[in-house]
Amino acid sequence: MKIKALFCAVQLYPHRLISQSLLVATLSTLGLMMGVIPTRLSNSLLPVFDTAVQAQESFTDEEANFTNEEITKYSTTVLQIEDLRIGVYREIQNEFQKQSPGGSIPPIICNQKSSVNTLPRNIKVIAVNYCNQAKKIINSNDMTVTLFNQITMAQKINQTLRERIQEELLRLQQEQTNSQ
Repeated sequence: MKIKALFCAVQLYPHRLISQSLLVATLSTLGLMMGVIPTRLSNSLLPVFDTAVQAQESFTDEEANFTNEEITKYSTTVLQIEDLRIGVYREIQNEFQKQSPGGSIPPIICNQKSSVNTLPRNIKVIAVNYCNQAKKIINSNDMTVTLFNQITMAQKINQTLRERIQEELLRLQQEQTNSQ
């Protein structure tokens, strides 16, 4: 029954589905260019943002021995970038709907000026600010983009490291919840 309802909704509002899909694709591309991609913690409904692999390097277990401090900085950075991404997503969606109701947002790639330059001026400003702020967040947490990407690559192949990061993300999220 739910499939039939979904099919009817898609038939009634195809422009909304296309528009939302393209917006998601655009923000995903933007995030990938900043090195941030959405993932989910296992057994959790909360989205967590991870970083994209920037190079095809492999890490041994010895190379993936990051300190607890580095894991905390990494996890804090991931959470802060996710907060920024959610706000930017909404802002771009709102601006784009004002200009082209039912239209689609083209892909935004931070390090390709041509993809940003083709955007309407107000959306271009939002995209450039996002790219710059994400880099600042990484730096403000006493990390380099290189270290951030190294941890991201290593956690993809090292289960123990991935579990350490997930535990730290959960701890930080719980700490945020308790302080509110």
